[in-house]
Amino acid sequence: MPARKHSRDDVIRAALGLLDDEGLDAVSVREVARRMGVNVNTVSFQVGTKARLLGLMSDAVLAELSLENLPEDGIERAKEVLARYRRVLLAHRDGARLTAGNAPLEKHTMMLAETLIAALTEAGVPDEESIKTMWALFYFMLGLTQEQQAVGSGAVDIERGLSSGDYPTLQRLGRDVVDLDFDERFEFGIDVLTTPLLARTRHAPVAAGNGSPGGGRVS
Repeated sequence: MPARKHSRDDVIRAALGLLDDEGLDAVSVREVARRMGVNVNTVSFQVGTKARLLGLMSDAVLAELSLENLPEDGIERAKEVLARYRRVLLAHRDGARLTAGNAPLEKHTMMLAETLIAALTEAGVPDEESIKTMWALFYFMLGLTQEQQAVGSGAVDIERGLSSGDYPTLQRLGRDVVDLDFDERFEFGIDVLTTPLLARTRHAPVAAGNGSPGGGRVS
């Protein structure tokens, strides 16, 4: 019986399984080959270098992002896309770390950029500002998500750190400094970044609950 031929999709699925089981530091061409039970050359033939492997993995994660049933308002649409992308990254161990530094010119990555910039320009944001805003929103979301995945559930003993009395404002605020959960931090940050756009484009903020979360995946 002839040996089964492995596709690029097989390699990416195995790599994502390795990511979720052992974390990003464990991912390499050699370790993916070991997981698949094949020769290293089999994996290298499909993805080339480790950098290329990580880029393809990042794009494959992005394929899980739904771009269906988005809000009509462009700015609200951009905010919803970023919220969904954050949930996709959180569904994979080290998902944000995988994405950081990876901007492959692949189908799903390009479609994300197209969707975000189109949403902003349709809302009346000038082209150059739309590009800068897309990057600002993306990097805020990515940085926050990476921090969330790095922190995990570990408690922060801020009271001990403030015991010297050298930080009176932080001491007054106490646990409120660190107890704000990441969902609240995300929503607040996205609002801070987009509120000036709403004012300049004469868009009123959409009331909470008016968005239309979608299903499906990027096609």
